[in-house]
Amino acid sequence: MNQSVMDHWTTVKRIQQSALDIDPSERAAFVDESCGGDDALRREVLELLKYAAEAETFLERPAVDIAPEPPGESPEESLVGRTISHYQVLSLLGAGGMGEVYLARDPRLDRTVALKILPGEFAADADRMQRFTREAKAASALNHPNVATIYDVGESEGLSFIVMEHVEGETLLARISRRMTPAEVVDIAVQAADALDLAHAKGITHRDIKPANLMLTPRGNVKVLDFGVAKLARNDEGILNGDWTVEPVTAVGGIVGSAPYMSPEQIVGGDLDSRSDVFSLGVVIYEMATGQRPFSGSTPAEMMDHIVHAAPEPMMRLNPDLPLELERITRKCLDKRTDDRYQSARELLTDLWPLKRQLDAKPTRAIADDASITDVPRAPEALELVARGWAHLRSASFFEVSDAVSAFEAATVIDPTYAAAYAGLSIAKVAQAIEHSGLVEALGEAKAAALRAVALDDGSADAQVALGAVMFWAEWDWIAAERSFQRALAINPNHAEAYLYYGALMEALGDLKHGLHLKLQGLERDSTSALAHVLIAFSFWNLRRYDDVIVWVNKALDRDPQHLMARGLLGAAYWKMGDLKRAFELVSGVKAAQSERNAEFWLLMHYAQTGDLDAAFELLQRLIDARDPGLVHLAVAPTWDRLRADPRFNECLARMKLRPVL
Repeated sequence: MNQSVMDHWTTVKRIQQSALDIDPSERAAFVDESCGGDDALRREVLELLKYAAEAETFLERPAVDIAPEPPGESPEESLVGRTISHYQVLSLLGAGGMGEVYLARDPRLDRTVALKILPGEFAADADRMQRFTREAKAASALNHPNVATIYDVGESEGLSFIVMEHVEGETLLARISRRMTPAEVVDIAVQAADALDLAHAKGITHRDIKPANLMLTPRGNVKVLDFGVAKLARNDEGILNGDWTVEPVTAVGGIVGSAPYMSPEQIVGGDLDSRSDVFSLGVVIYEMATGQRPFSGSTPAEMMDHIVHAAPEPMMRLNPDLPLELERITRKCLDKRTDDRYQSARELLTDLWPLKRQLDAKPTRAIADDASITDVPRAPEALELVARGWAHLRSASFFEVSDAVSAFEAATVIDPTYAAAYAGLSIAKVAQAIEHSGLVEALGEAKAAALRAVALDDGSADAQVALGAVMFWAEWDWIAAERSFQRALAINPNHAEAYLYYGALMEALGDLKHGLHLKLQGLERDSTSALAHVLIAFSFWNLRRYDDVIVWVNKALDRDPQHLMARGLLGAAYWKMGDLKRAFELVSGVKAAQSERNAEFWLLMHYAQTGDLDAAFELLQRLIDARDPGLVHLAVAPTWDRLRADPRFNECLARMKLRPVL
């Protein structure tokens, strides 16, 4: 944070706190004298005094308790039973400073929705209308399972409204009142961070992350609500993801948001970016884990001073059962200096996700680090390298495979007894073999690493997944692969990759619907995984549901527009749907990036599509001899449809111990 901003805030705070100590009737004169003719300073102090007075009354009250109501008429009396546009208003859900939220019915689609209305007496207020429109635009740009969906925006009978997904469940604010396990805390943090990651990728900063804005569904899914104070970052042309921009939402003094969850830069009126949301989420994580907020005070001004200057009490003192890694992650979120915080929600996810894997593996006990699996202490450097390796693998990006291999290899050097490091190395080597069209040495190294992982700890779900991956993609031993994946899930029923790879195996064997079902279960365990979205897109590719391929591929491209595998699959879907121009543009770019590494595989696809059957089957036989891992879906993938009528195709399937299914 800029030092001059901090110094300015110190001056504002000093004058404001002194003013609070004198009679309210004398405060204006005191502020005038203390500010010495500096009108800007005077406005900021007065605004902070006004905010503090309101916060003193309202800080601990939920939003539904503080909505203004017209004299003599409650919101229920004014709207319940009426029809707004075509939405039938059923009941009041809640109300706050930014409007009233009603439960309504959409008769056209026969579903219940949440109808958010800006009260009529505020409709003429340009600032409120701007914030109302901003909420709709910001949230409608987000398509994510952890963000409440915007269905409609409009105006009817003088009322401006947004129609949103009606999320059943309870707010995190209500849930925090009951003790939460470390696994629950991390799971909620992962889902919220993933939603913020997508928002930040689109230039949107939420600015009001707090427990009241996080809904928990009965199935444990998180929904981030209310992008009503969201700020759209400007790019050089003033346009981002559309043709609209948003002016800064700060009033005088720069205070927008909920005070206990504000970042230091939010309080002092500094520039805000995604790191402010990271801080606010850190406050929420701290509160979930300990049952109390990291910063408090006898007055709102004292609390905000603590946010800017004070260090929170160590979490382990308040809850000794917490993992040490969770405290480290939370401390980094809450760093006062933005440059020392996580620089993005994605970077935060990189640390949260390995911790989630560890906690899911042992749900009945607190876990400080991955050593809990074998009860052997692990070097922090090895733990960090394994976490980084898995982050690279979860990206499903060919560009990150070599980085994953390097991270896992380095971890095995630091700790030669670390089963998870060898398991990760094995899977990374399989990915390397797929990337390089059956690289023989990579497959051999993958098998060796998997066997080493199992030898070190055959009760490790990671080790069993690695062995299953080798049996599936490298050995084509379908029965052994299924046995390993089933064992992994018996050890850890929440292992996302076990579901994803098991689903891919079922599809290879012709059970396409079961394969998709397994992959969707994997996505439920890790909604942040690009790998899950891409593999589900492949499921729809094998099912010939090309519209769905496009939907799921775009979920990955929302995060990484240059994602090579996703772009290639998108091009293939357009090709199957007859949009050859778009298909050629996408596939050409992917082929240029991959053809040198996968030359034979690309040549086989070329022969298959052009109908050069003799050349195709000659090359296919060679790739089967080499056990090319890219062929595992030969029986089901549309890529090979032009070969199926030839008797040689079934002969090739028989060599792979696969049966014709189409």
